Amino acid sequence: MLKRKHHGMSLVLLATAAAAVLLLLGACSSTPDKPDWMINFPIDNAYYIGIAGSSTGDQADDNEIAKQRAMSTLAAEISAEIISEINIRTSEDNKGNAEQAVEEAISQHVAQNLKAVETVDGFYSPEDGYWYYLRLNKAEWMAIQKREMADIERRVKNLVEPVLGNPDRTIAEILPVLVDGWSIVNESTYPGMIETTLAGENGMLIDLLERQIALHIGSLSINIINEEIAAEAGRPVTLQFSVRSSKENKPGQLQIDLVDRNSSGLFVSCTTPTSGKYNDSIDLSGLNPGKNYVTAVLNTDVLGYEGKAVQLNPPKSDFMIDLQKIKTGLMLDYTGDLEELENRTGIYGTVKAMLSDSLPVKIESSGDYTFGIDFKLNYRDAPPNDFGFTIIYIKANISILRNGASVYTYETEEYKGAGLNWTQANTKGLEKLFEQFSANGEFSDEAGKAFTID
Repeated sequence: MLKRKHHGMSLVLLATAAAAVLLLLGACSSTPDKPDWMINFPIDNAYYIGIAGSSTGDQADDNEIAKQRAMSTLAAEISAEIISEINIRTSEDNKGNAEQAVEEAISQHVAQNLKAVETVDGFYSPEDGYWYYLRLNKAEWMAIQKREMADIERRVKNLVEPVLGNPDRTIAEILPVLVDGWSIVNESTYPGMIETTLAGENGMLIDLLERQIALHIGSLSINIINEEIAAEAGRPVTLQFSVRSSKENKPGQLQIDLVDRNSSGLFVSCTTPTSGKYNDSIDLSGLNPGKNYVTAVLNTDVLGYEGKAVQLNPPKSDFMIDLQKIKTGLMLDYTGDLEELENRTGIYGTVKAMLSDSLPVKIESSGDYTFGIDFKLNYRDAPPNDFGFTIIYIKANISILRNGASVYTYETEEYKGAGLNWTQANTKGLEKLFEQFSANGEFSDEAGKAFTID
């Protein structure tokens, strides 16, 4: 989760929007006297003051830079005066970012209330460049803050109070409203400054909202009906679980993610009905055969909540899915320019092991199964050569069958085998074919999809 965000306008933009001061431009035959405020910084407890100048030699640039710097020093004085107060009011987890937050907030405050910034005086000389003297009335500034904070408090409470404690609202309905209220405060220029009462608790509004979010999420629990589930690869399995709340509200439609703890990866998400009782099939294609240890956990990212001051503890529950390989038959055939084949049993065993490693299947020697694999080796003799070697070419055509009908076909490249006789050439060719086939992820990915029963 991310930290609270504060959206401050840069002081460069603030300065360019400040009221312009008409100064006498052009070279002067004599240097004007510096005003006293350039020599002795004014002290006035009723105002925040910003004084700064620029002397690069470029009059146009100096004029803008001086405005920017004066505005910057004014904002810095405001920040310096109230930064300790903000640190006290800001939640402990966010104190490390308080100073930056205050500076950004003050910059935006000033930007939103330019009419309150008064240009007291300005000065120019060829030697000193441009200088500006700006000030902001403290009482007016405080009144602006109070009005804006009161407006934010009113907006947020009007939004969230109707749903808090309302038993007819589900937790799934309440949480987005709380997050929307939190976002309004967080994206304002007063995230850690608005004190109020919410749900009978006093404190900073943003902290109270964060606690309510955490309390509602923490009220939830997930109960898996069957903690050990046996399933066959390719077949969907029915998952039953319930989400409950310790509050009187129903859970509502919540997104529950199923995470494979073996790989720490999400393999499926499901949404509960309003009652919180889930009873539906899930897709297991994201799991590997064998025992898969799974965690069902509430997805809080979909809420769009980025707070950090209060730790969220989304409900979770562990269970296991034992994914068993699909029983299937294997038919091995040979076609083309064949001589007497030796070691057919060995070839069958190699093909069986190779397919068992690359597909979610358990190949049986006999039986009647939904799926079958037709593996054909096609031979082609090369023309005779002057060196006395036997050269042949071999490729494989593979079909995945479902109830006797082909649902996926694949053809390998053709591989050359050479030897003193046909048997040696066949051995060399098959070694190349099987080596390349085992390394080919395209076949296992696509063929694996064929072993699916809707």
